[in-house]
Order: sequence, then structure tokens, then C-alpha cells
Amino acid sequence: MDGVLSALIAITGTLLGSSVTHVFQRRASAHDQIFAAQQQLRSDRMAVYSDFAGALTEFRRGQQDRWHRKNEDPDGSAFSEARTEAYRLRGIALHALFRVQLIASAHTLIDTAQRAYALTSDLHKASDKTELSALGAQARETLEQFIKIASSDVQ
Repeated sequence: MDGVLSALIAITGTLLGSSVTHVFQRRASAHDQIFAAQQQLRSDRMAVYSDFAGALTEFRRGQQDRWHRKNEDPDGSAFSEARTEAYRLRGIALHALFRVQLIASAHTLIDTAQRAYALTSDLHKASDKTELSALGAQARETLEQFIKIASSDVQ
């Protein structure tokens, strides 16, 4: 009788130990999956935000070049080429903005990105060099605000 009781206790202990180990392994696995997903999202956000900043910087440069070429010779081929390049850069920046809208977790981040894009889009409408410089600085500062907000989104 003592042998049967000892065997039952041993079997119960083994089953209990196996069950507890299984539960802890499932929790650890779930934790690892969540951690991996968070790291992937962080990495994706860093890439998207960085791409947006780069695309907007290039778009701003293209818009300023467009403005200068127009003021030099509005009927010249240099202006036509600069305008075409500005349109191309606008498309790239808009695509990057859409990616930000898809992945960002905060509305303030999206709003700031949209504001930076809009300011950059309007650069070519400046009436003189002083206004172009002021609008360019405002667009750059808004992009810097975007980067500041984005950095907290990837922490």
C-alpha cells in the first residue's frame, strides 16, 4: 500500500511539474513574441520616420531650386526641369507622408508631418527671396518638431 501511494505521489508530482513548466514556457514564448513584435514596430517606425525626413528635406531643396530657376528665367528650360524635379520629389515626399500616417501612434506626429509637408509644398509660391528664406526656415523647424516627436514614438 505504501508503494502504491508513493507511486501516485510521484506521478502526481511529475504531472504537476510538467504542467507548471508548460505554463511558464507558454508565458515566456508569448512574452518573446510580444517583444519581437514591439522591436519590429520600433524598427519600422524608425525607417519610416527617417525616410520621411529625408524625402521632405529633398523636396524642400527641390522647391527652393524651382523658385530660383523661375526667378532667373521663367520661360527657360532650367525652370521647366526644376519644376519637373520638384513634382517628382513631391510624389516621393507624399508617399513618405502616407507611410507616416499608416504607422504613427500619435495624432500630433501625423499633424506635424502634414504641416511640414504643406509648408514645404508652398515654398515655390514665395514672392521674394526673404519670404522664401522665412518659409524654408519654418518648414525646416516644423520638420525638426516632427523628428522630436517621432523620437519619443520609437523609444
